[in-house]
Amino acid sequence: MNTRLVSILNLTPDSFSDGGAHGDTAAAIAALGAMAEAGAAAVDVGAESTRPGASPVSPDEEWMRLEPFFLNVWPRFRGTGLRLSVDTRHPPTAARALDCGADWLNDVSGFACDGMAEAVAKSDATLVVMHSLTVPADPAVTLPQGEDVIGVLLRFARARLHTLAGYGIDPSRVIFDPGIGFGKTAAQSLEIIRRMAELKPLGVKLLVGHSRKSFLRQFGDREAATLTVSYFLAQAGIDYLRVHDVPAHAAMLRAQDALA
Repeated sequence: MNTRLVSILNLTPDSFSDGGAHGDTAAAIAALGAMAEAGAAAVDVGAESTRPGASPVSPDEEWMRLEPFFLNVWPRFRGTGLRLSVDTRHPPTAARALDCGADWLNDVSGFACDGMAEAVAKSDATLVVMHSLTVPADPAVTLPQGEDVIGVLLRFARARLHTLAGYGIDPSRVIFDPGIGFGKTAAQSLEIIRRMAELKPLGVKLLVGHSRKSFLRQFGDREAATLTVSYFLAQAGIDYLRVHDVPAHAAMLRAQDALA
């Protein structure tokens, strides 16, 4: 399988999944080492929670959480082949992260903020463009029932690619994330997953971040449901899966390869 894994390292005190778990240097180093050993292609580091109800974080506060990571943690992994993605929607944070060696910028607002495209245009960073209706996610704000969700995503992505091209950003630098759980009902999230292959005509790589999200609650065990969805997406040829449990996913992909 060509599907690659993007691990998640939250530096926030209020993440829905592991808030505060990686806030100190030793814990972050241990977590990153385990992710790299398990086979993650990239680690996505975030310092602002986007869970429903999360409090907004200013760019200055966000950087206060990220700077120790860049000073004390990332130097140990630079040059190992692990790519560093920084999850931010703030142009000042993006610019600082790029100056400190970030390889990817993951913007959950879809590069909607004024100044974001300018902040990244002159770099060679990979850009993860996500579709969302609100940041943080708001369960009360979703796409209309009956809307063709894939049609919405295709129009959004094409518009963003056109905008980014105006700043000299080639589509080869872009990864598109449909934003599972951001402005979508549980049924819409499942439909997007079921139809992810229909986004391939965009001509860019695709990433899905479904791990442990609330739409999986209906199935009981979210970890088992996450792995099942990941298996389906890997079978569909999706390029990247953003997941919490990298060892379990790496084992799943190895088994999938053995059975192919």
